[in-house]
Amino acid sequence: MVFKRILLFVFAGCFVPVLASAQTPGYNSHAQLTSRLKALSGRYNALTNLQSIGKSRGGKEVWLLTVGRGQAAQKPAVAIVAGVEGTHLAGSELAVQLAEKLLASSNQDSVARLLDSKTFYIFPSVNPDAQEQFTSPLRYERSGNGAETDDDRDGRVNEDPFEDLNRDGLITQVRVEDPTGLFVPSKEDPRVLVKADPSKGEAGRYLLISEGTDNDKDGQFNEDGPGGVNLDKNFTFDYPIFVPGSGEMAVSEPENQALLNFLYKASNVYAVFTFGPYNNLSEAPKFDRAKTTKRIVTGVLEKDATVGDLVSKLYNVQTGLKDAPAMPATKGNFAQTAYYHYGRLSFSTPGWWVPKTTSADTAKAKAGTKASDNEEVKFLKWADANNLRDAFVTWTSINHPDFPGKKVEVGGLAPYAKNNPPVQFLNEAADKHLKFLTSFARQMPVIDIVNLRTESLSGGLTRITAQVVNKGLLPTGAELGDRVRFVPKMKIELKTGNGQTVVSGRRLLLRGAMGAGESMEVSFLVSGNGRATLEAGNAMTGIKSVDVNLK
Repeated sequence: MVFKRILLFVFAGCFVPVLASAQTPGYNSHAQLTSRLKALSGRYNALTNLQSIGKSRGGKEVWLLTVGRGQAAQKPAVAIVAGVEGTHLAGSELAVQLAEKLLASSNQDSVARLLDSKTFYIFPSVNPDAQEQFTSPLRYERSGNGAETDDDRDGRVNEDPFEDLNRDGLITQVRVEDPTGLFVPSKEDPRVLVKADPSKGEAGRYLLISEGTDNDKDGQFNEDGPGGVNLDKNFTFDYPIFVPGSGEMAVSEPENQALLNFLYKASNVYAVFTFGPYNNLSEAPKFDRAKTTKRIVTGVLEKDATVGDLVSKLYNVQTGLKDAPAMPATKGNFAQTAYYHYGRLSFSTPGWWVPKTTSADTAKAKAGTKASDNEEVKFLKWADANNLRDAFVTWTSINHPDFPGKKVEVGGLAPYAKNNPPVQFLNEAADKHLKFLTSFARQMPVIDIVNLRTESLSGGLTRITAQVVNKGLLPTGAELGDRVRFVPKMKIELKTGNGQTVVSGRRLLLRGAMGAGESMEVSFLVSGNGRATLEAGNAMTGIKSVDVNLK
């Protein structure tokens, strides 16, 4: 018996390191995500509400988790949106972790006060059809939902899908040795192919295509397989017409419709944060007057650029994240639509990217040698340093029917690997983003009515004067919001009762956004006696109300 125990211990000691080093990514299927959200909502039922805002093309629920105490729609809100781009699993995981961590700390006084005064609308997976491909038997990076589309417009649907040529359950790439090829192995890492540079005397050596065959014999590979409309190309701002994956028209998809229908009815949403492959948080977009004076505005307005810079600095300080890769906005994406058409302050971040952690990078920097600017090379260096064995598929020779007699190999980065690290690497990122988002929420506008004075005049008249001030560190809304009719205006209103009449001054005043610390004086001349009420604010800021006794 003792010998058996020793043998079992030896075997366990041999196998544990192997299992630990495999580091499975651990991202949820839609069913697992649903169970996780329901469990979280059940555990914190006094602080949450879980609802489906619609269904995907494939029939999956698009979930919304509302976090906050009391009447959610009556408080200023922040919307956190993830999973619009189906390949960005890390964003969905971060969104759920944010909810979990926020609720876990809800017994702390500072967090409790935040949940009393603010609402968080969390949409963890807007594109569940595409994200489900990660947990499917054949794994490939999929951006399209469950719609059937004719991407190559040849009258047929899904006739040229991916094929798993090396039967590993993953769709990677195919490289073909060919003198007409444009690619060569990178000198920094031969596993990675880069375009040959003729100015350096380089001649292409490889053709590079996705893993599969040319089923419809049109000279293109895997251009029309399962996976329909890319939701992050299907929104209204700068919608890309007649581009594969963008849909027949803007917001043609039920997932996008469900998201926008909710947001446009939710007048209390102050700002939108998106987890996705676009980054305007690490470095805010600059003001470009030429882009703001056209009939169709395509650049952030001047005041919003200033706010963006402040929020970017807050993000960098609170998260401590550096060396973010350039991630420009794509056409028809959600984050830009949230600003240009929804009229809210809109911020986007991938939430995680490959950090510069290796000693080799430090040594190169000290020696004045430029570190690699190739994202795949940087990722593989990080993956090797962290012993991530499943990040790369070794190039392996196969026989390819479309390239008889040529050397053909399958391999490359594993699908989803580069932008979606194993989940354990996201825990720290979630902590950092929670710190940033709670800091942001505490800097949101706070409307107050101060220096209220009443003066009794002859003839039963009372003069009321007061100052309305924004005590927050952020404006009451985006400058662009003043041009968008769906954004509520700042409202200052004197509500009178029976026998009371406003003789002078505007009883109801609507105005644009108030800057941080900005104040304005209001004055009314009222006849009658009793009690009136002065209110200021809007759904995005909350309403401040004070009673006024008429003399």
